[in-house]
Amino acid sequence: MICLGIDTSTFAIGLGIVRDNQTVYDVYCNTGNPSADRIHTLIYGALKESGLSLGDIDLFACAIGPGSFTGLRVGIATVEGLSFSLSKPVYGIPTFDALVWKFSDFCRQVVPMLDAKRGEIYTAVYKGGKQVFPARAVEPSFFFNTIEGHTLFLGDGVRIYRDVILDRFGDKASFLNPNVDSPRGSDVAYLGILSYKGGKPHDNRIEPIYIHPPRIRKKCS
Repeated sequence: MICLGIDTSTFAIGLGIVRDNQTVYDVYCNTGNPSADRIHTLIYGALKESGLSLGDIDLFACAIGPGSFTGLRVGIATVEGLSFSLSKPVYGIPTFDALVWKFSDFCRQVVPMLDAKRGEIYTAVYKGGKQVFPARAVEPSFFFNTIEGHTLFLGDGVRIYRDVILDRFGDKASFLNPNVDSPRGSDVAYLGILSYKGGKPHDNRIEPIYIHPPRIRKKCS
């Protein structure tokens, strides 16, 4: 079984192709702002490098947030279009699930953090691989005061708030080296395969996880 996975939760594109439990292709591209054209270019480049065609893809998976409104919208629209045109199943994968799943055995408590701007982070808490604090946007210092014990922090928010974390947690804080800013496309694809093999109904329409409402500027009259 071959799955193509995409993450556009941040200002980067993660794209991966996984065959069963083996990564066939994986790329992480800092784009500044994901676009449909850029995603399609990466997809066809990935297929060419992997010796595959779109028809070889058995299912698609896409990160659904939380994250950038624009990025999520573009990524979801892309995989929905491919899924519909090829009559292949598609799965929406929560961004934080894709970000933390590989590290659950490394540390019992894992906190993913994505920069939400406005002095906030998107975050959640995972224990033993299960989410115990739902994804939300919070002010970092307040949120850190609600957490106790040894914790692995990861995500692009770590780059901004690492010193705040160390002040609060000291040697109880763990970090990856190098840091993992956002999910890889292969992580999303792998969880898509697990969803399919686990009998989870595939999504006819992917619903993103939006925590902040989209920022829409009013035109000046």
